[in-house]
Amino acid sequence: MGGEVCYQKGKERGPWYEIQCVKEVIVNKEARGEDATFERELLKSWSKYPGWGDAKKAITALVTNQR
Repeated sequence: MGGEVCYQKGKERGPWYEIQCVKEVIVNKEARGEDATFERELLKSWSKYPGWGDAKKAITALVTNQR
């Protein structure tokens, strides 16, 4: 988690990538009718840290059912 950011295809890392991965897990789990409470709480906790502001955007997008 954290560290330097890399947007290069195949070498993605950093907060933005981890947030997107967790967001995809939530979407997929809920589409199958599974509980994604842990993942949602993870995004909420991440959103409190500097540099992880995109977690708040991901939470909002999930609430409004956007991807």
